[in-house]
Amino acid sequence: MAAPPLPLDIICALACEKSLLPRVRMAIAMIAQEVFMEPSSTPGYPARWNLAKTVLSPSEAQAASMMVGIVASPPMLAAAAAAAAAAGAADPVAMAAAITDEQLLGAVRVGWNAVAGVRADEDASVLQET
Repeated sequence: MAAPPLPLDIICALACEKSLLPRVRMAIAMIAQEVFMEPSSTPGYPARWNLAKTVLSPSEAQAASMMVGIVASPPMLAAAAAAAAAAGAADPVAMAAAITDEQLLGAVRVGWNAVAGVRADEDASVLQET
């Protein structure tokens, strides 16, 4: 596996950035609504649906714990690295502000199966169908 595009302490600072947490909470709730609309034949659906039910009203602690995985996902790491490069510094507040809503929603979508506990072979089936 390749080295992350940013040092781990910078990634950690972004995962702990308080200004990003409300957006993560809203992205989680929006993706949960998408999961509720999936057909029950979707691979991994029971686990995906149970996660959606659990996180529909995410607590701050729950969103904060999910944020670590979201920030560590490839889409968010790429967005954070681009933000850091554009700003010329790895300031977590500036990086959080530079991450678009679509990048955030994409990172939650990518990480949903892992958080739900969907097996990798089921995950590959879902990605091929979408």
